[in-house]
Amino acid sequence: MRLLTLLARTTTPGDRVTMALSGMAIVGLMLSTRGDPGQRGVIYRDNRPLMTLTLNQDQKKEVSGKLGAVTIQVEQGRIRLVEYNSPRLIGTRTGWIQEVGQISACVPCGILIKVEGARPKQPPTVEFDAVSQ
Repeated sequence: MRLLTLLARTTTPGDRVTMALSGMAIVGLMLSTRGDPGQRGVIYRDNRPLMTLTLNQDQKKEVSGKLGAVTIQVEQGRIRLVEYNSPRLIGTRTGWIQEVGQISACVPCGILIKVEGARPKQPPTVEFDAVSQ
């Protein structure tokens, strides 16, 4: 209540309308930028498709990365990197991904997961803005 009283005393009606419209615009942008739920996770090793996992079936898979085994988990329509031998474990910090276009990667292991939607691309490709060796 004190906050509302303070706002009423320190702002004009025009300020309050501007704040309300700004808040609604921010919420609208947040809702409109949410991606479509993914249908499958495509696993890449060294920029080549290795396997495709459907996101509607809970499972754990292990793939071979440059630094050893990498465990990938699918659960409740989402996918993530779980365990692998990497110096900083940045890919695991990405957490769960589930929307079309989201990516999780372990660069030292050479493993990348990309969430794709209902229409598969033919042939599967990964779009990069740069490649480093």
